Amino acid sequence: MNMKYKDNFQHARYICLSILLVLWLISGCMVIDQSKGKRSVALSENQCRSVSWVNKALLAGVWKLVSCHTLDANGKITYPFGRDAQGRLYYESNGRMAVQLMNPDRPRFSSGDPLLTSEAEVREAFGGYTAYYGTYSVNPAEQTIVHHIEAALLPDWAGSDQKRHVEYDGKYLTLSGPLTLGGVSGTVSLVWERLP
Repeated sequence: MNMKYKDNFQHARYICLSILLVLWLISGCMVIDQSKGKRSVALSENQCRSVSWVNKALLAGVWKLVSCHTLDANGKITYPFGRDAQGRLYYESNGRMAVQLMNPDRPRFSSGDPLLTSEAEVREAFGGYTAYYGTYSVNPAEQTIVHHIEAALLPDWAGSDQKRHVEYDGKYLTLSGPLTLGGVSGTVSLVWERLP
């Protein structure tokens, strides 16, 4: 082998080894699991701590509700805010958040004065709407987000933490977690799409 080809071979080998080293370093921080048709990212503890900030940057923005349903232990699906539920989810990169969900088919009050409505009307309005705000934190290793609620329409949620599993496929953000409604425990799943 002449000297020119030997130098080119050594140079190409050096580039390949450099690329493999970079890929190895990246794979030490992140493992992509594409089994069973799902894409997920698992991060080991104490590795890539900055990913939590990347995730906050990824989450930052306004999200429109695409769907909301609950699934109980018997496999029954319900729609707590109706099949055409509406909502907005706000994440700020500084860790603040707010969310509102509504059943668009809630009946209107018979009176223009909200203090002169019947108990049935108030119950319908209350049951078809929820909102809260506070801060949030992410845990990339667990693929979870926790909403640290400061104020909420539901009095018992104020001051509480609501933990949700997070999935993101590049377009839709899915938050899911436990929820009890009407005495029935199940899992709520909310699918969101980022607004431009």
